[in-house]
Amino acid sequence: MYLSFRICLVIASLLVAACTPALQVEPATAYTPQPAALDAEQADRYWWQVRFRLKWPEDEAPDFAAHLLIAEQVLLPVLVENQTELPLWRFHRRAGRDRAGNQFSLLFFSDRETAKHIDEEITSAPTTTWLLDNGLLEKVSFAQRSPEELGRLELTSDPEWPIEIQRSWPYFIMGASQTWLMLVQELSQQAPLEGEVDYPALLQHYQSVDSRLNDQWRRNGQHAYLHHLSAVFGYQPLQIRSSQLKTF
Repeated sequence: MYLSFRICLVIASLLVAACTPALQVEPATAYTPQPAALDAEQADRYWWQVRFRLKWPEDEAPDFAAHLLIAEQVLLPVLVENQTELPLWRFHRRAGRDRAGNQFSLLFFSDRETAKHIDEEITSAPTTTWLLDNGLLEKVSFAQRSPEELGRLELTSDPEWPIEIQRSWPYFIMGASQTWLMLVQELSQQAPLEGEVDYPALLQHYQSVDSRLNDQWRRNGQHAYLHHLSAVFGYQPLQIRSSQLKTF
């Protein structure tokens, strides 16, 4: 009886996949990072956040490969089109068994008109609708992050840090986000997706990219990133605090 039930579930899932429309994937948008603007802090700019909440079944590990899919297929074209109006931006990735859940976010510093345009682009994108319809995403939300009318650089940094770090950190994390996005695209283009792609094939592609990216980090992260960051700070001792992590 149990085996028959499992077979029925497999057949049903295959039928659903077969009925799901394919996504038309266009040639990848070329990404050339632009430097952060040193005069980013202006009276008409605020911090904004676009949140992609992913479905996360209780008995499964979080699917971080889906973050890469969102980054390249949804956000990369938006970033390329609007980056002259985005003096600062960054990605945020997290997964915890709480109200926020498994969430991938884009935070950016811009004026209201640019922010509204980006929200409309993401909301109306066929890929966004397709991912919602296929059950990868629970919802996509957009909001101003600044708790006051005058946006300041430090408003999305950790308030426990010294103010000098709070104000300079957005520049550091933007560079790190650009590096990560370039790695995603470089690895993705080794076997590029174009034309009609079904949902399982899209997931499999980014699971492969995620696996190779994780391997790059594991093998080269210590020297390529941590060592050279330490060199910038003059190889000074670093205090490491242990803590019980509540999120991935």
